[in-house]
Amino acid sequence: MGQKTLCDFPPAGALSQGRLRWLQTLHEAAADDFAAELSALLRSPVEVDLAGVDQLPYGKFIDGLESPAYFNLLGAGPLDDCLLLDVEPSILYPMIDRLLGGGREDEPPPHRPISDIELPLAARIVRLFLRRLCRAWRSVVELKLDVIQVESNPRLLRALHSDEMVASVDFQLTVGARLGTMRLCIPCRAIRRLDAKGPAEPGAIHPPAVRMSEEIAATEPNSTLEVSVALAATSIAADDLSSLQVGDIVATEMDASTPAVVSLAGEAKFLAKPGACRGRKAVCITGPVETSLAAPTPD
Repeated sequence: MGQKTLCDFPPAGALSQGRLRWLQTLHEAAADDFAAELSALLRSPVEVDLAGVDQLPYGKFIDGLESPAYFNLLGAGPLDDCLLLDVEPSILYPMIDRLLGGGREDEPPPHRPISDIELPLAARIVRLFLRRLCRAWRSVVELKLDVIQVESNPRLLRALHSDEMVASVDFQLTVGARLGTMRLCIPCRAIRRLDAKGPAEPGAIHPPAVRMSEEIAATEPNSTLEVSVALAATSIAADDLSSLQVGDIVATEMDASTPAVVSLAGEAKFLAKPGACRGRKAVCITGPVETSLAAPTPD
């Protein structure tokens, strides 16, 4: 007998690893925006991190949820499908408590379905998240998300077949000393349907950061590629330049909201906004560079 070889084939209907990375890049921007707006809403620092993107059968996704839960069925046009959003009670109740003026008590969240009084407050948090989600997807498709139904028992909501493959996008929220997860469930068939329709413009289905990764991947495997970010440009006298010290401020003629320009191998490719990521300076790619903005120059 010949030697047996075990092969690991992806399940039927599963997405490629490249498409999962695309989903991760897309929702990292949504996490950052949601954290900023949720902090303002709760009047308290909030951290939102993308914990990961995984794919699994819908039945297994449901089995991993808490009960009672705050489980939302979402209408998603123009994907011609539904999405699902679960907010763990361990983080939902602390957020509602802060909306009601609390947040100083260190009591465990109640183990019960959400009350009629709490529903509008929970819906307010969900609407805020959905707006950030639509904004993140805008480079791909103009999503229109609406809450169709809310259930405390996810198993009662038979939105998909148990063997239907879904992508679970998990966001970890930190509010004060409380941790919890929001899980966005996207049917894999919706992503494939989006691919089949084709983007309105060449490359539009890929977010800018993914297109940047594709350009880098197109280079030779062992070669290096210089990436530079131009924040601003101005003119300064040589004497002033030589006398600069730590802490000095250099004013430019450019508005502070002007996007930075990311160049690959000296060629301007993308626009970006500066920020920080895990304690390091970073930029968030926002779109392709315009010809008129190829290099930031003073007026």
